[in-house]
Amino acid sequence: MSTSQPSEVAIEGSLFSGRNSHRQGATLRSVDELAVIEWPGGKLRLEPDDIDISPRIGNTPRYLYLPDDQVFETTDNDGVDRLSKQIGAGASRWIHRLENHLGLILLASVFTLATVAFVFVYGVPWTSQAIANALPDELVEHVGDSSLETLDKLWFEPTNLPPERQKTLQSRFAPFLTPVDGQDLEVVFRSSDAIGANAMALPNGTLIFTDDLVNLAEDDNELVAILAHEIGHVAHRHGMKGVVQSSLTTWLIVLMTGDLSAFSDTTVALPAILMSLAYSRDLEREADGYALETLKANQIPARHFANIMERLMATHGEPESDEDNDSDGWHQIGDLLSSHPGTAERIERFRQQP
Repeated sequence: MSTSQPSEVAIEGSLFSGRNSHRQGATLRSVDELAVIEWPGGKLRLEPDDIDISPRIGNTPRYLYLPDDQVFETTDNDGVDRLSKQIGAGASRWIHRLENHLGLILLASVFTLATVAFVFVYGVPWTSQAIANALPDELVEHVGDSSLETLDKLWFEPTNLPPERQKTLQSRFAPFLTPVDGQDLEVVFRSSDAIGANAMALPNGTLIFTDDLVNLAEDDNELVAILAHEIGHVAHRHGMKGVVQSSLTTWLIVLMTGDLSAFSDTTVALPAILMSLAYSRDLEREADGYALETLKANQIPARHFANIMERLMATHGEPESDEDNDSDGWHQIGDLLSSHPGTAERIERFRQQP
């Protein structure tokens, strides 16, 4: 067995006294289990516990933090590693080895990607729903009122439907407008050339029908089917969930990138956008399920929803079936980038019901 003593380590660097920014050339040597720093103006003997060695990061300078705010700086990383081994301060050496271990890097990368995917696919939706359900009614009312005010300023005009037609529809809708989980419901009509035939639900239970959608219907039961779908959004608090979810997604991206401007980078923003769209498709399917149950409970044929959706497809220029747009798989990409499930998919779901 060899009993030879480890060779002395000599490290050239600079010493900062801690009292000013003056740099002094110095040499650090290992002596037995001690470290000795010598410079033209003096000499310092240090125990291992007196030295705090900064981690090794590539070939950047290393810092040895000493008593009385003194600092020894050097670019001799290998020398510092040998010193830390000799005097028993090897934490930085192990950190450096971990940082350069390819297997551990790959394992950490896979774990990180899996964690991020789990958070976005399951964590964000669950958390958003929990927060949305816990929000006070006063806040929900405020968000709904301010949303309608903004829509009226930017997109909507007063309805052009005759008062008699509005009264007829309000009477037809009335049996379905009972409060949902304590949330009052109200139907309003608006005209909008920009939005066209559409309906939407605000978080405070306000259900908006555009004139174009009313005029598109050939049977008032078709509008009842749309109404049931929109009530489904209110019942599940989809409006507030969407607001919370969008905020959480934004801030998670900011936390991962460390910079809000990263959203301007398509490579960073695109995954978040696609994830948000996938969330919207799930909400639409959930609202469709609520509509189906409502129609069944009131003995209204589900085909009424399918009928008006087919007319909406024609109005918005969508193909009537997936077969009409199969070439090169573009229909699959279109469905991915749609905030709603494929319209043909939704129609088929209602067509299969009595």
